[in-house]
Amino acid sequence: MAASPFLINVADLVGRDARSRNETIDATVDWGLELVRIVEDEPIHVDVMLHPISGGIAITGHAEFVAQETCQRCLKESERERRIELGALFDRTGDDETYPIEGHEINLEQMVRDEVLLSLPVVSICGPDCPGVVDSAQTELNTDIPDDEGDSRSPFAVLKDMFESGD
Repeated sequence: MAASPFLINVADLVGRDARSRNETIDATVDWGLELVRIVEDEPIHVDVMLHPISGGIAITGHAEFVAQETCQRCLKESERERRIELGALFDRTGDDETYPIEGHEINLEQMVRDEVLLSLPVVSICGPDCPGVVDSAQTELNTDIPDDEGDSRSPFAVLKDMFESGD
């Protein structure tokens, strides 16, 4: 099994002469929520600076990715490029407010995943001019032609036809 691209050796960041350094990661991920996902064909790009601090490592930087979003009004899918800022602390205690340092390695995956998923919209709308699923009480879920007065507007048109043909 291949090692995670988010796994980073930080042995050089402990000790007196430790200096900050940059890390860049490009990886494909399968992360998402119900109607919003990270596009799997496009790798997520993570660019972070690792800063040695007393008792741990501070991470600052950003992540860039493409999100596939489904509009909750009209159900159309769209892709949007997103950029988010990252910041976290890694230490050996691994308490609820920090991420763990395991041996001489840190795994940025959980931190990046947390930040990416928290940045995604809970309710995605394609725009202020979104037609929505229904624009009037008589319109059938964006499938009818506007201003068409036929019976196809009603979901009960088939039943109406059955009763009219039976008389």
